[in-house]
Amino acid sequence: MGFNGFMEEYLNIILLVLVILSVISVVSVVSIILKLKKLRKPFGEMAEYHKETGTEKALEKLLKGVDENREYIRGQSDEIARILESLDNCYHGTGIVKFNAFDDIGGMQSYSLCLLTLKKNGLILTNLVGRNSTRGYALDVKNGEPSRDLSDEEKEALAYAIKSLS
Repeated sequence: MGFNGFMEEYLNIILLVLVILSVISVVSVVSIILKLKKLRKPFGEMAEYHKETGTEKALEKLLKGVDENREYIRGQSDEIARILESLDNCYHGTGIVKFNAFDDIGGMQSYSLCLLTLKKNGLILTNLVGRNSTRGYALDVKNGEPSRDLSDEEKEALAYAIKSLS
């Protein structure tokens, strides 16, 4: 079987492959043309403006746009820096421990809640619920150190809050 025999036997397959390759090529070319049109639009507008006003005015407008974008981006950067700075003062760590403060009261209604910033500054709120009264306490935490000695539940809440920061 020579070349002619090979071509006769596989002619249908070869034609099918060529048709598929042709369709793929046409689709690729159309896709590229559409993408180029999208890219040309801003340049076409600038070229049209150039024709109307001249090179100097067109460059002035282009540079003015660049400067406006630079100022806008700088303003956004400043705003983002301000937001990030303010986040340092937000509470990121939390720890809560619920417990029974008194033998005659069940339901774990008393609690110690610790709220900390990333710098481990914050507060611990403790609420003791009794049958006839409720007492609340608050204390400061600076650099992870409480402003007074803690109860076991407050120590646990502080430990949970510090752990939640990592």
